[in-house]
Amino acid sequence: MAALLAVSLIGYFEMTRALGVHITGKKLNALEACGYIATVLHYIQMMLVRDYRYFIFSVMFAFFLIMVCYVLTFPKYTSQQAIYCFFSFLYVPINLSFIYLLRMRPLGIYFAWIPFIAWICDTCAYFAGRAFGKHKLVPVLSPKKTIEGAIGGTLGAMAVGAIFGYLLYNNVTHNVGTIYVLLIITFAGSIISQLGDLLASGIKRNHDIKDYGHIIPGHGGIMDRFDSVIFVTPCIYFLSVVLTKIM
Repeated sequence: MAALLAVSLIGYFEMTRALGVHITGKKLNALEACGYIATVLHYIQMMLVRDYRYFIFSVMFAFFLIMVCYVLTFPKYTSQQAIYCFFSFLYVPINLSFIYLLRMRPLGIYFAWIPFIAWICDTCAYFAGRAFGKHKLVPVLSPKKTIEGAIGGTLGAMAVGAIFGYLLYNNVTHNVGTIYVLLIITFAGSIISQLGDLLASGIKRNHDIKDYGHIIPGHGGIMDRFDSVIFVTPCIYFLSVVLTKIM
């Protein structure tokens, strides 16, 4: 919980800065402060309730808090800044918090690590693209990504998922369905994680920035490393809720 909250707050800061809600060199403004307050309250209610169905409270609270701030301080902030502030809250803290819900489910100590299959997918896609890449995937958005690399990333993620599933089957669940569940989840997760990576790249291109931050030397910011993990986590949570019933 503490680790996810810290990553969420940093990621929220990086996203609001990229979108122009936070202005570099200036102090924290009231609009982005609303997002920080909503993030902390979201994690508190999640810790107390542990059910995604109550996320609607967090979402609506953040929406009203941000919009009330926008109205009461008008015309200090633009409507675009208010919308970007709300989007940043949905994109980072809400999505990331599904990892905590995964951790709280049966077998959560193992399933909470599945969203990080996005990093395996990214690594395999890189090497597959370097070795076999010929056909561009989305050349305008990401010139270096190829269809072959995307396929390699998916296959690599599924291979790791199969190994992980086998280890769980052999040592924990003793149900062969575990392997098939992990294969399905990592197949879907690898595709969605690559879309998440492209989404983050698109935002950077729209706002003419190279990296979201510099907190990780040589790698950029939290958003540069967690973009695909953030995007894929809710999908993995809902797939695990449905598919683990066959385990």
